[in-house]
Amino acid sequence: MMIFAHRGASKLERENTLKAFAKAIELGVDGIELDVRKTVDNHLVVFHDPEINGRKICKLTFEEINRESAKENYQVPELEESLRLIAGKAHVQIEIKEEGFEREVGEIALKILQPGDFTIISFNVKSLQTIKRILPQVKTGLIIGTKYGRITQILWFAINRKKMLVSADMFTINWKLWLSGFAKLIPPQYPLSVWTADGVTIIKSLLADNAVNCIVTNYPDRALQLKKEYEQK
Repeated sequence: MMIFAHRGASKLERENTLKAFAKAIELGVDGIELDVRKTVDNHLVVFHDPEINGRKICKLTFEEINRESAKENYQVPELEESLRLIAGKAHVQIEIKEEGFEREVGEIALKILQPGDFTIISFNVKSLQTIKRILPQVKTGLIIGTKYGRITQILWFAINRKKMLVSADMFTINWKLWLSGFAKLIPPQYPLSVWTADGVTIIKSLLADNAVNCIVTNYPDRALQLKKEYEQK
């Protein structure tokens, strides 16, 4: 069982920042999940939301974004500097938030990391298919959430299962889907991550599930301690 820090140690430091990544590494996590968007001047930045202070990331320059973030006393890092900080210390799940810059993300990651040290993940199947076509050595992961309801997501996956299995090397599912038994739809040869598992009860339950390979959490310190206690039983 691996413990991944969701957007870094996001409850101890500002999410998706170098400080959050450094803190997660200090805690001893197995991996870090982070988000990538692209600015109007072609910088790949680590940022989750489509907007910052009501302004769209894709329409701002890197400098403008950091002027906005400075108002709250933090800096938005670029993908490359983030990966250089993490390299050799933890695996990385790189979530592509939009279509159109898949090749750039993959090539930057390959410049810094070995293919086995990162996975490019997305809710968007087309992005994963693009990666598979242009950078076949890169591992991909499909994210499946509960935006449209658990039952709808289960039915959608069941109908499109063959296409999903071809597009992804692993799956990362919302913890509510895991509670609904979604993991039974995924063949055992596909690694399975569950996000965002924060509560003590859900983390303990996931630790006991042999079908789960990775817990993605906002509280990696808590998850690591619970894992240690579980392994000592």
